Amino acid sequence: METVLTKVATELSSQFGVVTREQLAGAGATPKQIDRLLQRGMLVRVRPSVYAVVGAPETWERGLLAVILAAGEEAFGSHASAARLLEFALLPESYNRYDILVGSERRPRLSGVHVHRTTRLTVDDVTVVSGIPCTTFERTLCDISTGLSVSQLGRVLDDGLRRGAASLARLKDCAERLESGPGRHMSAIRALLAARDATYNPGGSRSELNVLEVIRGAGLPEPEQQYEVRVKGRRYKLDFAFPEWRVYVEWYGLPFHIGASAVTYDNDRITDMSGIGWIPVVFTDGASAKRIVDGIRDALVQRGFGR
Repeated sequence: METVLTKVATELSSQFGVVTREQLAGAGATPKQIDRLLQRGMLVRVRPSVYAVVGAPETWERGLLAVILAAGEEAFGSHASAARLLEFALLPESYNRYDILVGSERRPRLSGVHVHRTTRLTVDDVTVVSGIPCTTFERTLCDISTGLSVSQLGRVLDDGLRRGAASLARLKDCAERLESGPGRHMSAIRALLAARDATYNPGGSRSELNVLEVIRGAGLPEPEQQYEVRVKGRRYKLDFAFPEWRVYVEWYGLPFHIGASAVTYDNDRITDMSGIGWIPVVFTDGASAKRIVDGIRDALVQRGFGR
């Protein structure tokens, strides 16, 4: 019996310790041998025709893959499940459940699983994350667009852009293929795209985008994000810059600005930028919106803003 499991060791290793009846049969196991593995407690049934090696960790990922394997070919983790796999910055309330997407002609019935059916699913809409087939970042964002506000969707998209997990071009292509429907609010997706052209910079972190929202809400001038300056042969990217007034804002979020090397770099940047006439305005995670606005406005006023 151990020989049978040895033959599917690759599948077990890449599939969180689960294997399908079809894979076992493909390795030469007969129905009787599979039944004996179950009777002897070496395998346990987790979904129809899907088994797990006894002792394999019972993780959420294992459960999702078992669901997908049980649903058959052309089934993919989707909606809240895909959002969790893709590490969306914000997740729908249903992120703990299992969501899968199948073609409109399919009707798999699986306990505790939300099955979504679609008539529009192309190879550009699917990917594999940690060995689990799922919808892409862009398709997932479209599919959960009624579960998050436009602002929240924007936060998720910007985080994906910063991580290289999302692409505005791919989102545009995906949006052109889809229409509004259950779970999808395509006007919200189009609004996100309209606010983000080819030159859009999502900023260096979510905290920096919060600062940008505060700046805009206070009616201050629009800063340039990740503004590049060269000083004495060194290149610095400023979180937010007001070049007309030679004022720049840095947001020191932990843990990115701790440690000896980070402190040295930050101090060198302030020294070099001050040397060429720029005023630094520095905040940390604990800064209130009022402190941010007052600090930036004071620096701008020193340089003639509002006169």
